[in-house]
Amino acid sequence: MNNYLYDSAIFVIGELAALVIFFLVTKMFGRSLTLSSILRGVLERGFLFIILLVNLPQGMAFFGALKIATRLKDDDKISNDYFLVGNLVSVLIVIGYYLMSQYCF
Repeated sequence: MNNYLYDSAIFVIGELAALVIFFLVTKMFGRSLTLSSILRGVLERGFLFIILLVNLPQGMAFFGALKIATRLKDDDKISNDYFLVGNLVSVLIVIGYYLMSQYCF
């Protein structure tokens, strides 16, 4: 089978698992998941997974800069702990996708 099919399957199955993980993280911080936060997370992890698959790790720095830039004038008062934990978990999930893609199939 084509690697794109495996990569897509890894991403879709992983995102279903990520939904459960982020549900638990939001409950731990006393928050709730919204459709926009779920879609934004899927988009971010998709972007990170693609830049790793195409061997463009500089994209991780670009992603980090975008995340910081969007937080500079944010009126939504999200705690730094919540922001940090959510982003670290998200990046670790994507690294897991990448490792599965590279070494399992």
